[in-house]
Amino acid sequence: MNSHHHALNASTPRHLYGLVDGGILRGKVEDGTEFDRCVIFGVTSIPSRALHFSIMTEAGSQWARIPLHKLRHEHPTGPCHPLNELQSWDCHGWEFSVTAYEYLREMACTVKTRSGQILEASYWFTLDHTDNGWSQYPPEHKCYHILLLQDGSGQIAAQPNNRIVWKDDSFVRKNDGVFSSYRVMPAKTWHAETGHNADLNALTK
Repeated sequence: MNSHHHALNASTPRHLYGLVDGGILRGKVEDGTEFDRCVIFGVTSIPSRALHFSIMTEAGSQWARIPLHKLRHEHPTGPCHPLNELQSWDCHGWEFSVTAYEYLREMACTVKTRSGQILEASYWFTLDHTDNGWSQYPPEHKCYHILLLQDGSGQIAAQPNNRIVWKDDSFVRKNDGVFSSYRVMPAKTWHAETGHNADLNALTK
């Protein structure tokens, strides 16, 4: 799947049949007691807010800006997670790309949440912000892998690289301690042209 550049809204690489918390469709902030079947087909990025999605319900109503934690990819059989466990960081900007990496297609993984829980999940697609200060600065860059949790919550998560360990049976071997040993990227960029300043730390001194 090729990556495309978007502002505010984009189609998901493939639509997903799922469920939406019926409370938010009926004017309630907190509910979670009943769900309406829906198709999830679009994603929205607004700076300093969580990811939101566009859906179509079985009744034929189309809704925009349904927050991440109000959606399910399957009917929940266990407790749900609060929004800040599903997405660690708010959106960095209006502009972003959406990509479904073929290599990661439906790949299983484990996610370490903000509170330290380790959750089973599988890959849906990746959203990566562009053209803003955080995304351009290597230590602050965060892409969002959109994952379908497999822990009984039925929820969808958006997590960065440093909170995920992937399960590729043909390649991945021992990964004990990977969450504690890896660090963020250094504040450096690389250029073929020597006239560019590649030391971003120097700009902050």
